[in-house]
Amino acid sequence: MLVTSKTTYLWKGLNTMPENKHDAMAARTKELIKETFVRLVEKEGFGGVSVRNLTASAGINRGTFYLHYKDKYDLMEQIQTEILDGLQKVMVVDISSVELQQTYLDEQPYAPFVCIFQYLHEHGGLIRLLLGPKGESGFPGKMKEVVSESFYKKLFNHHTFENNPSIPKEYLTAFSVSVFLGVTEEWLNQDPPYSPEQIAVIYIKLLFFQAFR
Repeated sequence: MLVTSKTTYLWKGLNTMPENKHDAMAARTKELIKETFVRLVEKEGFGGVSVRNLTASAGINRGTFYLHYKDKYDLMEQIQTEILDGLQKVMVVDISSVELQQTYLDEQPYAPFVCIFQYLHEHGGLIRLLLGPKGESGFPGKMKEVVSESFYKKLFNHHTFENNPSIPKEYLTAFSVSVFLGVTEEWLNQDPPYSPEQIAVIYIKLLFFQAFR
């Protein structure tokens, strides 16, 4: 597992353990490739990484790499997909307006938000790298799309669009997404950051601040 100079895990696979020895060996090789790739992206930037220097750094031959990935773009795509699929899963939980307001009044963290921020914290090093200038340029847009889809469903389910007919749906969604992503990016860029529980409380305060200011 890769550790940066700030002792932040940049890569932490989400896959379950394979069932047989062959699959286990293949899984270990893929993890080695991913760890090495992320380390090189952190050092050289995505544009500076090639299959040649990746395989040399990982101590494997190029044929082994091509057993698992078409090229470095396919490898990057799979890493991004794995991270975003995990984010989508933790964001699918519904939000209770009553419970949310009560946790705000009590200044307590709201469990669904804590779950989301725990995931972001756990994979914060890699997400920060992918969002930054050394990552692949398409990732911020992909992450925004995942968050936008989740927020649109939540706003629809809570009749936010119906209760605010003078504001177009896409603007309400964009506003909500921008607050979440802005908080997330600022939080992940801090060293050390607030805990997931602490940032969940701050996020709730911001939600009510924008609603009742």
